[in-house]
Amino acid sequence: MRMRGMIWLPVPLRLMGFCLGGGLQVTALAQTVPTDLLDLSIDELFDANVVSEADRTATQNRWHLSYTYAISEYDEYYLGTHSVSYDEVLFTPGVDTRTENNYPVVPTEITQEVHAIRVAYDLTQATTLRAQLPFVMQSTDHISIIPGYDAFNISSEGVGDIALVVDSTVSQSLNSLWKIGAGVSMPTGSIDEEGDTPRAPGNQQLPYTMQLGSGTWDFPLFVSFRKYEAQWDWGVDGSFTLRTGENDRDYRLGNKASLGGWLMWKGASAFKPGVRLDYRWRDDIDGEDASLRVPIPAFPYPAPVTNPGAFGGEQVDLTAFVRVPLAKGWYAEASYAQPIYLDLNGPQSSEKYHFSIEIGTSF
Repeated sequence: MRMRGMIWLPVPLRLMGFCLGGGLQVTALAQTVPTDLLDLSIDELFDANVVSEADRTATQNRWHLSYTYAISEYDEYYLGTHSVSYDEVLFTPGVDTRTENNYPVVPTEITQEVHAIRVAYDLTQATTLRAQLPFVMQSTDHISIIPGYDAFNISSEGVGDIALVVDSTVSQSLNSLWKIGAGVSMPTGSIDEEGDTPRAPGNQQLPYTMQLGSGTWDFPLFVSFRKYEAQWDWGVDGSFTLRTGENDRDYRLGNKASLGGWLMWKGASAFKPGVRLDYRWRDDIDGEDASLRVPIPAFPYPAPVTNPGAFGGEQVDLTAFVRVPLAKGWYAEASYAQPIYLDLNGPQSSEKYHFSIEIGTSF
């Protein structure tokens, strides 16, 4: 039982009252803190090559192994192309009119970390089989108008969706390369993560953003072109991920697509810096997990991360990266990305930055 300066009511009844805007009085909230998880997409890490073509052409090594650590933080809500404040997203009875764009519970600060092991094997000189095993850790802070839950945290961690992909060279000249690839992402990540939320006492199903996998068999497809110059390498690539069926909780995450280009300078032997520009599109969630609803027909979603329509949109990312050759065939690569354009179905929180570092070798 949680009590905070008011006559106690069961949590579900309090939440229903606040969703309806029934005039129940609450004390003022503490100052808001940064952000909410926009979307968890493990297979974005899967897009990166385990090793670069340039590092492989002079060797007969067929096995490639790498470890990647990645961290993302999210900051600021968007409704379309417009930034909206936490106060605008948080519904306050007696002050605001309840609409489809404000909620009694608002996720604020999110930190998402991924540890990924990648293994690749060259089936032939032109064709490579790749596998990725991710481990996910994530934590989200919230603010709320529900007494006893004015500030709370939920977290989850575990193995994500394991991915397998095959890519193959379809055209090659002395200084250029075309490749295509296809794969499968298997639903090995949990979609049954639970935690203590204002919907009811004790643990309940966590929202879509806190689950560790998609729960469906997903199929990534991609195509890439690479050009080798004397001082520069550059390329373009595109990808599409098709999600199939519905998972055991009656929803399917949105399909997604990306188109990007990159440029890397290789004039120095000690390091190879570069930049990328990526356009990304994602659809919203199809279906829904009914356990995330509250029994109020007009406003059934207590938080934006429980609303399947408040997912997806368009985003343009600018990334700076550097690749450093290490001793005895090892390499390290670090990248830092920030969005420079957002058009999100919302209100939805936006990514503040994404940082990753990868260490790998061939043998």
